[in-house]
Amino acid sequence: MQIVTSHMNTDFDALASMVACTCLYPGTRGVVPSHVTAGVRAFLSIHQDLLRIVPRKGFDLETVSSLIVVDTNNWNRLDRMQPLKDRQNFEIICWDHHMSGTNIISGVEHREEVGATITLLLEEMERQQTPFTPMQATLFLLGIYDDTGCLTFSSATPRDARMTAFLLENGADLNIVSSFLSNAMDDSHTRVFSDMLAKADVLTLEGVNIGICAIPVQSGLTMLASLVEKYKEFKGLDAVFGIFSTDQNKVMVIGRSNPDAVDVGAVVRALGGGGHPGAGSAVVKEDDLAKITEKITTLIRETGRKSSLVKEIMLHAARFVLRPDQTVAEAGEIMARTRVRALLVCDKDRFLGLIPESAVVRARQNNRLSTPVKGMVKPDVPVVGPGDDIRTAAARMNQSQEGMLPVLEQGRVAGVLTRGSLVLHMYDM
Repeated sequence: MQIVTSHMNTDFDALASMVACTCLYPGTRGVVPSHVTAGVRAFLSIHQDLLRIVPRKGFDLETVSSLIVVDTNNWNRLDRMQPLKDRQNFEIICWDHHMSGTNIISGVEHREEVGATITLLLEEMERQQTPFTPMQATLFLLGIYDDTGCLTFSSATPRDARMTAFLLENGADLNIVSSFLSNAMDDSHTRVFSDMLAKADVLTLEGVNIGICAIPVQSGLTMLASLVEKYKEFKGLDAVFGIFSTDQNKVMVIGRSNPDAVDVGAVVRALGGGGHPGAGSAVVKEDDLAKITEKITTLIRETGRKSSLVKEIMLHAARFVLRPDQTVAEAGEIMARTRVRALLVCDKDRFLGLIPESAVVRARQNNRLSTPVKGMVKPDVPVVGPGDDIRTAAARMNQSQEGMLPVLEQGRVAGVLTRGSLVLHMYDM
């Protein structure tokens, strides 16, 4: 098996480079380090099941025959990969844009001084005409923007800019990108933040406090999403919409919300933007700030507090269910066939718990595959009910290590909600 991994405290460039390698090297599996940045953690909580990646925790290195290392070239920065260091006849490939601090001896090395490692991989993907999806393009753009400060850092190169254009031509969504990027405030941001504190209104709907900040800003000011997030935290609000008008007859709308407060994605999609229940943005051609503010307030009242219910998108449970007397070996076979990381264990339709993929891995290591799954059930897991809304489901999914929520009604299984099905609904796919 060939795997690709990167440094601890994984950032967007590292994650994007890992995913790019799974496209460029068919069959390769990404192994994500245990510690990732907050932005990457938020991204993975929604998108993980749509990417060919697994967490380092519980991953067995025994079957690894080849290693790709991205965005670093140092064994000490990897997450417990030292057992591979001295393997005989072991292939190592490195992709990196750092020109110092290297100690990995690789058979193939791609190391050049550009703003982001993902730029090097994208150039190769373009050369080979390697296909990728708009969702992957969005992640790749996050990688470039995160490492180059949206092409404003001195480390940014024309090659990074050219690959940015390449990604936009191939479906990268700037609305989603802006939902996940954040940065420290400079003087310009401080002035805008002060205006937000002075001029914002608070709308209260059904006990939910929603800040609405409508102010003019200078054209070209970046990282406004971080100001909206900081304002929400500073004021202790449930949700915030920043409405920023520029001198180019455009209004940028950026929303942030607790999962159970307002469906930001529904509001900004009505404006032609994109996002998910907790974050989203849109750009509107409008020069009347009061008019667009009124429209957004109406959308919040009509759309933002409405949400689909779990029962509308949940999956039938049958293919995810095991009897207590079935073996761990059977569980592993079903997981491999259905490509899920956990299965429900039920006595008839009474839910007992989940058996996660990590339990199968441990059983295989300890020669216990013939053990009944009832002895390895994980009973305390996040669950939802059929009548719960999608905002609640998104919050519970963030707590799920397996990317799966049993849907229970009076203790009995009514269905299953996977991370993949939740993402497809959020993005209207």
